[in-house]
Amino acid sequence: MKKASLVIDQSTTSSKVFLIDEDGKILDRASLSHQKYYPQKGWAEHDAMELYQNMLDGCKRLVERHPECEFERVSITNQRETIVAWDDCTKEPVYRAIVWQCGRTYKRCQELIKEGYEPMIQKITGLKIDPYFSATKMEWILQNVDTDLDSLKFGTIDSWLIYKLTNGNAHATDHTNASRTLLYALDENDWNEELLQLFSIPASSLPKILPSDAIFGYTDLEGALHEPIPIQGIMGDSQAAFLAQLCQEEGDIKMTLGTGSSIMMYQKERIPQQSSLVNVLGYRLNDKLAYGIEGIVNCNAECLNWAKEDLGLFDSYDQIDDSLFEQEPSLLFVPALTGLSMPYWNAEARGAFLGLERRSSKKDLLAALIDGILFQLCDALDAFPKSLSALRVDGGLSKNETIMQRLADLSQKTVEVSLHEDLSAMGAWMAGSRKQTFEKETRSYWPEMSIEKRNRKMDRYHRAIDCSLMMATIDHEERKWKEWNTIADSA
Repeated sequence: MKKASLVIDQSTTSSKVFLIDEDGKILDRASLSHQKYYPQKGWAEHDAMELYQNMLDGCKRLVERHPECEFERVSITNQRETIVAWDDCTKEPVYRAIVWQCGRTYKRCQELIKEGYEPMIQKITGLKIDPYFSATKMEWILQNVDTDLDSLKFGTIDSWLIYKLTNGNAHATDHTNASRTLLYALDENDWNEELLQLFSIPASSLPKILPSDAIFGYTDLEGALHEPIPIQGIMGDSQAAFLAQLCQEEGDIKMTLGTGSSIMMYQKERIPQQSSLVNVLGYRLNDKLAYGIEGIVNCNAECLNWAKEDLGLFDSYDQIDDSLFEQEPSLLFVPALTGLSMPYWNAEARGAFLGLERRSSKKDLLAALIDGILFQLCDALDAFPKSLSALRVDGGLSKNETIMQRLADLSQKTVEVSLHEDLSAMGAWMAGSRKQTFEKETRSYWPEMSIEKRNRKMDRYHRAIDCSLMMATIDHEERKWKEWNTIADSA
């Protein structure tokens, strides 16, 4: 029988499952989309049970379609920072999953910064205080959801899937996911007691942390398999792509273009950052440990999903071609649909189109939107140390040649695009199978725009950013004024 692994990629928009053989070849795939919930301004949630059921259904479809396969393991890569809270007795969520994009804890994060906690937290975790990360999401659930602390469990998406796949027998996560919670000490490679106390998180509610290539438990996919197989190969999606991109030398840099985006550069040793970048644990396997620095961009493909599904600016991604840029866009777009991450780290900022005229068309709006996405990525790239390495790109947007050439032009970097279908899934497969590499092809793009023209375009974009940040400040002051008046009236 042919040996193969089931590799789950549970992303912000869908649950994808791949059947991958021993040589790293994808034999088959299944994908199911899930509902996204936005109950209040700036909030984002998923139904954790829907995520699990979609993932399970995808696995079962591949098992049924391939009776000739001997299934060796299940591996998982997942959206990071998203938090699920569940009851260990009922094995059911106590609240919807709070997504990494969710900004509901912005006010709490600002309080912690004003109280002077950020230097300490950054020293321990390598991360900034921001709603993006998981700890304030857990704290919010503890304060706003009626739970039994004795049976409460927290976990990132990987931990939730492992728990359900093992029927509650394993509550575990890997180091890459744990390191995104704001509760994990990079130097200790474990939960940090001081941070658990700061956020009032019970240690008993958190998963055990294991290397990515460890065995996390066993599953028979709720009876779909004749006997249980190991769950082995667990990694956050960006780190999984980092491993699959073979970033192993100082200065190697990759960019994963998903719903949001992660730019990650390899470092041999952890060097604490004081800029808009964050330290990152690239991966921890039984015999390997890699560090890096990361730039985080909240909203990339999500902007195009919004333009396509909600605004109707285009019907097919085939419409995004060179004809959009026959004339340079005069409109500007700030892609802050869920706030601005690096280098601004302002969760209250909101998106904007600037320069609209009566004659502005859908084509003009779409071109400006694409440029805005790329300007944001270039802002993030400019924060990194200079590197002679090509920018290694993967993810959904990398499949569009027009967007990739535009990225090379605006970043003034050589862009090396992986033609592989899903590098995050391949990183999890590498961790689970303990393989060192796999066969993949690339396509390269070189800058064709002059650096003077590029700089003029970036300067215009930064003026648009100033407008967005100014409006965020005005909104903030208006809320403070309303809160003050409410207090005054009640008095």
